[in-house]
Amino acid sequence: MRIVLVNWARIWDGAEHGGGVNQYCQALALDLIAKGHEVVSLFGGITFVPDRKDCFIRRHDDWMGVRVFEVINSPVMAPAAVQFREPMGEVSAPELEERVGELLEWLKPDAMHFNNLEGFSIGCVERAKRVGAKTIFSLHNYHTLCPQVYFMQGHRETCYDFDNGHNCAKCFDALHAEAERTKLEAEFAKGRGGKEVQEAAKQFRETAGGPWRAVKSGVGLARAWWKTRGRLPGAAVNSAGDVTAARPAGGGEGDARGRTPQLMAELNPPRARDADAPELRPLDNSILPEPVSAKAPNDYAKRRAAMVQMLSSCDRVLAVSKFVGRKFASMGVSAGEGGSLRVLPIGSRINRVIALKPDLLFDPPAFERAPRETRPVRLLFLGYNHHYKGLPMVAETLEMMSPEHLRKIDLSVFALGGQTIEWMFRRLEPRLGKLKYAYGYTFHDIPWMMGGKDLTLVPSVWWDNAPQTVFESMSCGVPVLGAAVGGIPDFVHHGVNGLLFRGNDREDLKRRLIEVIENPWQLEELRRNVRPCKSIEEHTPEMERIYRGEDVGETVMMGEPAQVVISAASRGTVGGTR
Repeated sequence: MRIVLVNWARIWDGAEHGGGVNQYCQALALDLIAKGHEVVSLFGGITFVPDRKDCFIRRHDDWMGVRVFEVINSPVMAPAAVQFREPMGEVSAPELEERVGELLEWLKPDAMHFNNLEGFSIGCVERAKRVGAKTIFSLHNYHTLCPQVYFMQGHRETCYDFDNGHNCAKCFDALHAEAERTKLEAEFAKGRGGKEVQEAAKQFRETAGGPWRAVKSGVGLARAWWKTRGRLPGAAVNSAGDVTAARPAGGGEGDARGRTPQLMAELNPPRARDADAPELRPLDNSILPEPVSAKAPNDYAKRRAAMVQMLSSCDRVLAVSKFVGRKFASMGVSAGEGGSLRVLPIGSRINRVIALKPDLLFDPPAFERAPRETRPVRLLFLGYNHHYKGLPMVAETLEMMSPEHLRKIDLSVFALGGQTIEWMFRRLEPRLGKLKYAYGYTFHDIPWMMGGKDLTLVPSVWWDNAPQTVFESMSCGVPVLGAAVGGIPDFVHHGVNGLLFRGNDREDLKRRLIEVIENPWQLEELRRNVRPCKSIEEHTPEMERIYRGEDVGETVMMGEPAQVVISAASRGTVGGTR
């Protein structure tokens, strides 16, 4: 078969640019090729050139057997945050759809598998149908129903009411697409394609080493001196007003001279957060009907309605977890026996990575039976540092714990972009048994990071569709302590192969951590029950059947009850129910 995989990110970048979705596209593409299929990667919405304003498609060199095509100057920008202010662009973009349609006429694919619509439009799905391709849409995130992606008002408060799109319009201060496009055009003009030049420059700097950095810093010093030469400090004094009137520092943006910021923080300490603040409210998997709105539908509401209709018309829509299936069904996507919606968890290539170097994984030392003599519990967080993944919540929870408990924690954090909150963990470091803090990792690093660990933290504060960190931890034989939200409870069964706590509930996470610290032997039992996740080699045959038009996956029935979650009234330790 000839299969087109659609996403907004470059397939060769994997999770580095495009997260878990792009990592999945990589793994699926390569396994489909290994099974003899023709695979095409189509991406767009991220490259803009200044010398042409029209939308066009360019072919890249093949990547590991995958044919690669990119839409340049797409009228729909990616990722979602850039397009947010123009919701109807994702509904209809005639020029984009014409170019994609021409490509599909030439390719004549058997199946077109959308893993995202960012950078594309609903009309592109229609063009796939027009050439006779099976249309498959995987729901890795909520972008189709929520242009902000996460169902989080202002990036902090879970959204239960979009008010016919009017709450979307004021959700957050989004980027301006035209300004971002101008910036990307300038970057392209400067680097003529950008990433290749940047990588070459990086390699040159690394090869040059110390001398290059010395020259660079010297040039920077010279420029700073030249820029400020002969400049007198302060401002001229020409009148009584110049002497008596206030002169705010930095144009009102704050004073950064000397130790001023530290003194300001000392004199104005942060206020304790309101326990009832929206961003601190606990979260569970309850699916509630949205209130009826008296307001006329705006463009965000029209976009959602069009997306629901598009998904319902696809040959197959694949929810990556049961919660995701129920959530989309509740929003109107065609479900039930005759509907397009099915639940089908994805596979991962982590099992193959582990097989290449199995000696990197090993069990942690056993816990001594005398409580006072037990070693610290080895906890691990790996993933992105942003609000949704819950790393700030981990730091806040640890701050609530006593020094006696903290010294029983050996914490390793591998957080992409973790520099911004490192200080939160460094001030905990003297109280922790041990702290390792790093700013990132590659996919192939995962086995050695997991080796000898007791528990992986997956503290998502949103309805995380099906975090791949869970799969990676399970395949490495490490139990998970996860939030009971989104798809996490599909794979982490409380008291069996891991532990759950109520989502976004710092007190409940604290209780779980104290239970583990005071009864660490339960972790040995949990570890015995951990099983590897579904491999990509097991998942690909399922996708082959779907591409051929077979009905694969679990049917989502309307009116199914919400998943049981762990709450204050239903806590337990090892031996709890699934």
